[in-house]
Amino acid sequence: MNYSYEDFIPQCPGGPILDYKLFHQTRPLQLSPEMTEAIEYLLWYVPNINSLQSKTNPYIEKAVFDDYIFEQMLKQMKMGPRDVYIGQKIPEEMVAYYKGKINPSCQKMLLTQGDNETKTAAMLRHIRNAIAHGIFNVIGDVLICFDFSTMNAASSNNSCTAIIKIRPAGLLKALEQMEKEYAHAQIAAMSFKKAGYKVTFHEKTAFDFTAQKGKRVYSVELKTLPDGVTLTENARNRIIHRLEGAPNKVLLTDKGNLSPEDRAILKKEHIQIMSPQVMEQLFMGHDVLA
Repeated sequence: MNYSYEDFIPQCPGGPILDYKLFHQTRPLQLSPEMTEAIEYLLWYVPNINSLQSKTNPYIEKAVFDDYIFEQMLKQMKMGPRDVYIGQKIPEEMVAYYKGKINPSCQKMLLTQGDNETKTAAMLRHIRNAIAHGIFNVIGDVLICFDFSTMNAASSNNSCTAIIKIRPAGLLKALEQMEKEYAHAQIAAMSFKKAGYKVTFHEKTAFDFTAQKGKRVYSVELKTLPDGVTLTENARNRIIHRLEGAPNKVLLTDKGNLSPEDRAILKKEHIQIMSPQVMEQLFMGHDVLA
């Protein structure tokens, strides 16, 4: 999906058109508790932004997963491909169209990308910049924000690098889903499928899924942990128990989350440790396990 300007539809199919100002007439801006929480999260905690408080997601910034992740994000946000434009620059007529008037009945995004930047990373960076620079307003449950390469937002329409009109609750839900092990398991399963494996998910009482290609069968258990956090003894024992008796046992996790003791014990249990980097190769159709 290329999210071209020709396919982009700026208008909403109905709904009111309201006047608004980017400059907050009442300060501080009067926000609901839910919107305050959403803006605080988008400012400090979204994954992979330049903030001490943000988490790292191993997939958001990987080019190989770019289309899949962004499409999943849009789906969770209840947006379609014609609600998004991604290009080298934001047309000045679009800045004029969205600045000062808003139809809050639909969501739209116009984004530019940095070099080697994924679409999801670009979206999160632009939102964070707009909020940090104060170039936003809230109308009902909708956040409208602009990211400008200069702070002279009132007169420099041609310096606009993003326009985002979204319901933050939907974005937060999408980000929350991306943090769950279930979402990581879905990406891992898709990676195996792209490399020609048949994937079968199991009940919650067993390991996550089986990947089979010909006579080769892998029993995959996935474990995600925050940066710098290692497995607890109980978590390690649960992994061993869930994979007990399975053929070609695999633990998919970041190797930085395993202590030398973890590795030694898992090796003794014949559990192969597979890093997320292997998923990148599989996702590209390269069966590096063959």
